[in-house]
Amino acid sequence: MKERRFEILEGGLDAVQGFSSLGICCGIKKEKNDLAVILSEVPAVAAGVFTQNLVKAAPVLVTGTHLREMGKIQLVIVNSGVANACTGEKGQQDALEVVRIGASYFGIGDPRLVAVASTGVIGEFLPIGKIEKGLLTLRGLLPHHKSGKEAARAIMTTDTFPKERTVAFSWKGKTACLAGIAKGSGMIRPRLATMLAFLVTDAALEKEDLQCLLKEAVDVSFNRVTVDGDTSTNDTVLLLANGKSGMPLLQRGSEGFELFQEALFFVCQELAKDLARDGEGATKFVEIVVKGARNQREAEQCAFTVAESPLVKTAFFGEDPNWGRIMAALGRSGVEIQPERIEVAINGVKFVEKGMRADLFTRQMLQDTMKSKELQVVIDLHLGGAMFNVWTCDLSFDYVKINSHYS
Repeated sequence: MKERRFEILEGGLDAVQGFSSLGICCGIKKEKNDLAVILSEVPAVAAGVFTQNLVKAAPVLVTGTHLREMGKIQLVIVNSGVANACTGEKGQQDALEVVRIGASYFGIGDPRLVAVASTGVIGEFLPIGKIEKGLLTLRGLLPHHKSGKEAARAIMTTDTFPKERTVAFSWKGKTACLAGIAKGSGMIRPRLATMLAFLVTDAALEKEDLQCLLKEAVDVSFNRVTVDGDTSTNDTVLLLANGKSGMPLLQRGSEGFELFQEALFFVCQELAKDLARDGEGATKFVEIVVKGARNQREAEQCAFTVAESPLVKTAFFGEDPNWGRIMAALGRSGVEIQPERIEVAINGVKFVEKGMRADLFTRQMLQDTMKSKELQVVIDLHLGGAMFNVWTCDLSFDYVKINSHYS
């Protein structure tokens, strides 16, 4: 395993110089945090990745426009409880009103330096009055009473725990930090879905490099998570770099750039795994690895077909050694597999050889293996050299309970 060249820290967003963040309850929800801000002392170079769903929420459209026009962001405002999606022209105006209020309260010179994001129930309008009062409260508290943990709590919906990761790396005598928070536990599918993630660093990078790195990081992290195969409207991943660490500009080809890339991939992948661990009603974290495919596209197709199969996922929940469901899913994946070549193992226990039950395999062995809270399913197609991995979870009774009374 490659040695890490960065240090893992506690403290979330608070560890990053020049950023302050906090979350509070402004009344969208009855009691829980529902409004967060992330504030940079200076306009930060920014990159963003958004949903590919054609039904895009108003804050996605507004923030995307601001990023294209300015290339920098100084203030991020996030609310949970109301998605501000499918709200038409009024939703767009509401998002811009939140931008205007935030810029005014936090002294941001150009409102286009403000990004907004929302998550929650689709089709409801934002309670602008509550959000305005909340922003006024936050302005009175920041930057002296910052808490990245409370910000992480404020962006949660059905999540059961806040998700935050922080690392630090050193180069040319300076140490820079990178931290991120994320939310999402249902309606999770590659191309993001109902997830939000906000990453900040005190390193300095050019806009084009930051955007390229973020897209690469998302491709190997958030785009490899599936909880239920569904897709929503508000997914947003933002990365802000304000350069306050004093580390020299990280330029492509330098050691510093490579260090930052490694740190970014790690933070995004750990946050992505947390999304799968916290899948709605989940009791198990599952990694599906498909190797031996002709190409990555076919490996990906097989991996997601297995990861999204309700029958496979319910078998994981019930710890049922029903391995035939995995084979059946592969067979309908659309990939020209050769069943007689397939091998499948869970947590190192091989139970399928040449497309049949392995000689030494017993149902009890597999049932015992499936009691683990973390499962790795390795499928070898024996067709080529390509591989792909997906992170998912099991499908439990609670998933139905949560989603049958969500709104």
